[in-house]
Amino acid sequence: MLETTVRPDAANVSSLLAGAAKTMRSARYCWLASTAEHGASHIRPMGRVLNDPGEDEWKIRFLTNGRSRKAADMRRATRVTILFQHEPDLAYVSFIGKASLHEDASETQSRWKPAYDVYFPSEADRASATFVEVEPERLELWIRGVTPEPFGLRATVLERDAEGWRLTR
Repeated sequence: MLETTVRPDAANVSSLLAGAAKTMRSARYCWLASTAEHGASHIRPMGRVLNDPGEDEWKIRFLTNGRSRKAADMRRATRVTILFQHEPDLAYVSFIGKASLHEDASETQSRWKPAYDVYFPSEADRASATFVEVEPERLELWIRGVTPEPFGLRATVLERDAEGWRLTR
């Protein structure tokens, strides 16, 4: 389960975070939305890279081509949205946060796993591989049986700061 720091005044924040964590774990793929140069959104499916033991479990990590449009978008505008959906549970989590590109070759090499070779088959491909980390700032939730009824009319919103997660709506 994803670990959390919860403010004592937010009684149901823990159950909301547990529902969000379940939805995120259940989704094989997620959707990454970044802001295009002209202001529109670029949206694409992504597969997550699992976090290392002891890391902030709410941090999302991807591996991408550093020469890609998505990398250029995130260099220009770091705020991104990641959407997780698990249809059988009627659950979605919109994860909003700040993306940072980790383009240092030695860091990429130290994190590299043979499973990534299928996406970056040549040395030239691997040379442009870049890890992206997204630090969470806000979650917007619709999770049947977890978020308040009437279901689907408005998202339940959690925000995170240095003190932990808090319910804002």
